[in-house]
Amino acid sequence: MTQQRLFTRLLLAVIVPLVLVTATLWPVLHVHLETQQQNTRSEIRAILKVSENTLWRDINETLSYALAIAEMPTIKALMTKDGKAGLGSPAPEQLTGFLSTLIKHYPRYTKLMLIDNQGVEVLRIPGDTPSDPRLARRDHANTDYFKSASELFARDLYISPPGRNLQYEIFSGEVIPVVNVATPVFDDQGERQGMVLLSLNWQHLTEAVHQAAQMEPTAGVILTDAQGRWLLTERNQQLPPMSFGDDYAQLTDESWQHITGLDKGVLTQENRLLRFQRMDMRRQTHQGLAGHIFSQDDTLPWVLGVSLPNPTWKSLLQDDASVVWFLLLIYSTAVALGIYWAFSSHQQRLLRHQAQQRAIEVSNLYESAPCGYHSLNADGVIIKMNQTELDWLGLTRDAVGYRCYRDFISSDSLLDFDQAFQEVKAGRQGEAECKLVATDGEQRQVVIQSVGYLEQDRFIYSNASVFDITDRKHLEEKLRAQAMTDPLTGVFNRRYLQAQASVEISRASRHQTPISLIAIDIDHFKQINDDYGHDAGDEVLKRFADEIKGLLRQEDLLCRVGGEEFAVLLPNTTLEEAWQVAERIRATVEKAHVSIEHDDTPATITITASFGVTHVASNEKTLKAAIKRADNGLYEAKDTGRNRIVIRKL
Repeated sequence: MTQQRLFTRLLLAVIVPLVLVTATLWPVLHVHLETQQQNTRSEIRAILKVSENTLWRDINETLSYALAIAEMPTIKALMTKDGKAGLGSPAPEQLTGFLSTLIKHYPRYTKLMLIDNQGVEVLRIPGDTPSDPRLARRDHANTDYFKSASELFARDLYISPPGRNLQYEIFSGEVIPVVNVATPVFDDQGERQGMVLLSLNWQHLTEAVHQAAQMEPTAGVILTDAQGRWLLTERNQQLPPMSFGDDYAQLTDESWQHITGLDKGVLTQENRLLRFQRMDMRRQTHQGLAGHIFSQDDTLPWVLGVSLPNPTWKSLLQDDASVVWFLLLIYSTAVALGIYWAFSSHQQRLLRHQAQQRAIEVSNLYESAPCGYHSLNADGVIIKMNQTELDWLGLTRDAVGYRCYRDFISSDSLLDFDQAFQEVKAGRQGEAECKLVATDGEQRQVVIQSVGYLEQDRFIYSNASVFDITDRKHLEEKLRAQAMTDPLTGVFNRRYLQAQASVEISRASRHQTPISLIAIDIDHFKQINDDYGHDAGDEVLKRFADEIKGLLRQEDLLCRVGGEEFAVLLPNTTLEEAWQVAERIRATVEKAHVSIEHDDTPATITITASFGVTHVASNEKTLKAAIKRADNGLYEAKDTGRNRIVIRKL
């Protein structure tokens, strides 16, 4: 009986601690496992989002640069020079200097080329000899980018697959894959003159994807094309070794079949959790001036994915050896219940601390993201905002829950913001390009993309991502100003004259005021170039423009419309008053002298000009007829002795 009781007590001494430990730790470990798994999913989503945003940002900037270059007047002038294009027409030094600086200071680019309609290079920056013998004659007629871009319309783009056809180059001593971005160049008459080609350093472009993954040391990142070809150039220690161009689809056959059937999703690969999504630039909303984006259909969409180790019971036990020793100690020695509970409490605190650390890491990722995030209630009051956007607006955490987001939208953007917010409150995705005004008055151009959350058709709150596009807007404005200005003299060009003329003619028609036009041509300008050189001719043009600008009103419009030809549009000016303006210009120019150095000897050039003056009729909608009359008067002035003014009436 005693032995039986002893056996029973020993049995209870083993069973009771086993039951108590199991009953106590099972829910804790289960919660910890779920927390670890949820944190892992949150980390994957955050890393994937950062990788996607960074890659789209770099690609969109490249598309904007390609379109801006194709729209540059100097590019169009080079492509149509003397009615033909090719290596025989040297590019202006100012243009080559600008493009060389662009390529030099943006390491994502390896080269920039201008190609005419026959596939022959007009310009290459940098001007290195092609390493591929197939392009030794600089003939691109058989390349994919030339064939595809030759069929595009204005502002359409073609993007070649990474590393396909001739898309490899030697860069800094090593062979790297490149991506070619091509867009057609059209002249002002809508005639196709060739194309602009930007080659992207694919290795540099994808570095941002690797850097995003480095936020978590155990993270692995994949990037493949639609056929499963590996598109990353750097190896990831967390994944099987893959080199650029390897067949990822064959290596992960079963997983790849699951990936190809979905646009995005989550799957488990061995002991890792993989979240993936497809990236199709042809359907990506481009915030610049692009029309349609094309590429080879068999390579798109790309597949971008991020994986992390998937927490399991086994990994939990391996990561925390104290749990194993604790269980062994309890089960083997049947220590007192008090020691068991003390150790269990300690273990629970450790688990909670680990969960909090993971939550802090995810929160830091949200707070320090390169873009702004916020949530608004139905009244537009801020209920959540990350630190990035708080810093943009000059706010503290005290503003959350009290300030209305609409208060920080500029007055000229309120209509777009309100319309987008109404879409969000109706359960649809809303987007608006607005101007944020901080508490200190600083303005920032942003794009707000928002989605609303509804319960039983009732709006609860909205979540929005805010992207700073201030730098891009400044660049667009700079390029737009360059497109309307003559780079030599600083006055407006023919394009601006034609655009502004319609505005002035409409204003004159509404207010019944006169408007006049003066056509001006420098006398014997070709002889000046022949005798003193083109540098002297440029000095004459700049001095000539400066003299005229000092004689005009603020509302008068001076434009350079040709080599030595200028035009002055005079709003609210009669024909007689226009003649007086022309006479003042003629007399002033006649007295002007341009000092130059010719063959190391000082020289002085005296210039004169001939003028044609006409009136713009009230029934004329454009300057076409007036320009023709003014030119006829100008030609008559030249034929009758130059340095004179001829008036041509209606």
